[in-house]
Amino acid sequence: MKYRSIYHPDLFKSKTVIVTGGGSGIGRCTAHELASLGASVAIVGRKVEKLDRVRGEIEAAGGRVSCHVCDIREEPMVRQMIAEVIARHGGIHGLVNNAGGQYPSPARDLSTKGWEAVIRNNLTGGFIVAREAYTQWMEAHGGSIVNIVAANV
Repeated sequence: MKYRSIYHPDLFKSKTVIVTGGGSGIGRCTAHELASLGASVAIVGRKVEKLDRVRGEIEAAGGRVSCHVCDIREEPMVRQMIAEVIARHGGIHGLVNNAGGQYPSPARDLSTKGWEAVIRNNLTGGFIVAREAYTQWMEAHGGSIVNIVAANV
């Protein structure tokens, strides 16, 4: 069965959108949705196997996608990834900052190291990607940034 969206099929035609955490979960679904709406999607994640699987799914459905292995917590990697997306796609029209991870734990059991890992993954990494997308492309050309957060309730 072909994927169907509530949005117009060409809503993102000729647009490039980066999706961090694009190898699984919400990022994977977001990448599928954007590709089905005509976007060229650049999926970003730490594990090439996950990215390759999603690329195969999107390409099988007729979408355009590129994979970029990157740890968003590492500034040099992020700078390079953004530069690669621009070189490959000719620009960036949107960024979906979705990568993140939680380690559900009562506060009494959460070490400072664990706390810092969550903050670096969920806040600092998203900031680094947004800053680089802005400074390398969006400041001069415009674009949109969407930050996704999830709460374990």
